[in-house]
Amino acid sequence: MDNKLKLDIYRKMLLSRRLEERIAELIKAGQAGGFMHPGVGQEALQVAAIATLRPDDYLLYAHRGVAYWVARGIPIEKILCDLAGKEGGTNRGKGGVMRVVYPELGVLGESGTLGGCFPIAAGAGLSIKVKGEDKVVLCFFGDGTSNRGTFHEAMNLSAVRKLPVVFVCENNGWAVSMPTERSTAVKDISARAAGYNIPGKTVDGNDPEAVYDAVKEAVERARKGLGPSLVEGKTYRLWGHWIGDPENYRSREEVEKHWRRDPLPRFEQKLLGEKVLTEKIKAEFEAETRATLDKAVEFVRKQPFPKPETALEDVFSESSAG
Repeated sequence: MDNKLKLDIYRKMLLSRRLEERIAELIKAGQAGGFMHPGVGQEALQVAAIATLRPDDYLLYAHRGVAYWVARGIPIEKILCDLAGKEGGTNRGKGGVMRVVYPELGVLGESGTLGGCFPIAAGAGLSIKVKGEDKVVLCFFGDGTSNRGTFHEAMNLSAVRKLPVVFVCENNGWAVSMPTERSTAVKDISARAAGYNIPGKTVDGNDPEAVYDAVKEAVERARKGLGPSLVEGKTYRLWGHWIGDPENYRSREEVEKHWRRDPLPRFEQKLLGEKVLTEKIKAEFEAETRATLDKAVEFVRKQPFPKPETALEDVFSESSAG
């Protein structure tokens, strides 16, 4: 990872964090009615993994946080419009913030149910193989979702057919209010890769460089036609399962312990120590971020809600054959 990429990853982590903080303010002030699963604390894993992709690769994100879209380059105003159910969003205000779709950058959206991402990822990978392309599919999911049957079915098919899919598990230790050790028989999700004869690796999900190296290796392997890999990043969600979650299922001591491992200031201090980041550049990034968010919020406020009749649009693919 060169210095330019390190700064780009830091900038996107910072923008993702500030965007979620702004979203929380808007929701609590009643200025946005969307539902949000915050990804505060998981930005390093999401941004660093996506940094390994080419613009024409495919991405299936998980349901937690905004860093996937920020890292992929989707305009911030479109993300906020999706949250607010406004026309200016990627789904024209009809899908909410969990249904961001941006095919121009390979963002295929999210399934209507957790675990639905796996067969979609395998299908996208199969399409790549049938067409003879050298694209890759990056599929994110959580530790709880790894217990769905679709995970094992898609892993097996991808391994048998050597599909170019990289499965990235964001293991934050909790499936809503269920701790991973009570829901999952294995200590490391990556250990399940052995059952499908594919590589599996566990890394510190709060270390962007460790994530980047592991996912880059898996992406390069997939692009060469050698099949899928499973990468697990151990991380933690620092906020609740949703904005407003009372979090009565975990102790404050546990959360505070993980705040001390917050990947944003951790990476920031590392880059400052390496003199890759300076206080001047840091201040410029913060100012740029504020300006970007202010402009995006103003854009959203001017956008209309979708008209009722548009509910019947974009339901079916219109065939031009005739």
